[in-house]
Amino acid sequence: MAICSYLAIPRNGAANDLEAQLAALPGCEVTRAVNREVFLLVTETAEEEEEAALQEAFKRLPGLAALILTFGELDRENR
Repeated sequence: MAICSYLAIPRNGAANDLEAQLAALPGCEVTRAVNREVFLLVTETAEEEEEAALQEAFKRLPGLAALILTFGELDRENR
């Protein structure tokens, strides 16, 4: 199982669309900052393949300017 948290930075004018797109991805929870156009994104995936698919999905989001990993934990023992 992988649990990660990120700061997601939208491109100019794309914050609302990006928030909806991130929230629609499986295993993702999105929280918008109060005073900036930035999101806290927390993800949880059960399998390495699921995590790889999620990473690929991030790459296809046109409104995403930057995705900064702030924490990541991969628990290989609980499989």
